[in-house]
Amino acid sequence: MAILKILQYPNPRLHLKAAPVEDVKAPEIQSMIDDMFETLSHTQNCAGLSATQLDIKNPKRITIINDFPDTNQPICLVNPVIVQTEGETEAIEGCMSIYPDYIHAKIKRPEKITFTALDRDGNPLEIAAQDFFARCVQHEIDHLDGILFIDHLSRLKRMMIDKKIAKIRSHKSLNQ
Repeated sequence: MAILKILQYPNPRLHLKAAPVEDVKAPEIQSMIDDMFETLSHTQNCAGLSATQLDIKNPKRITIINDFPDTNQPICLVNPVIVQTEGETEAIEGCMSIYPDYIHAKIKRPEKITFTALDRDGNPLEIAAQDFFARCVQHEIDHLDGILFIDHLSRLKRMMIDKKIAKIRSHKSLNQ
């Protein structure tokens, strides 16, 4: 197992759409999942990671979410798809790929979702989620579709975030 590098904004690979997994049991897919679990376990304050966030040559439609509510264990979702949404809520989000110590914003998302996926063994799942877990699943599925949480912001808020990121990047490059 390996700890993978988390890609950082504005890396253009963060906007790539993940390819669906054809064979969950393929050794390269199982190895990718193992590496994702290892990376998640070594990343502090991380609610989840998607393959498209990581330095993986051909990222597949796989995400790992920390603390699945039923087991309080990380869960692997392969080819996840949201099939139903209900309500709306707004909460602060951050992202391991977008300066997590500095960049956060209020994002509107459906309050409750139902999604389907396969687990790492290829077993089908259908899960109704709400609260923080639902938000995490939506955030990670967005990553698999090449969408970042800041892409949900108004143009003005996005400009403010981009200015803040430019300042952070400038400061970091001066200190290296």
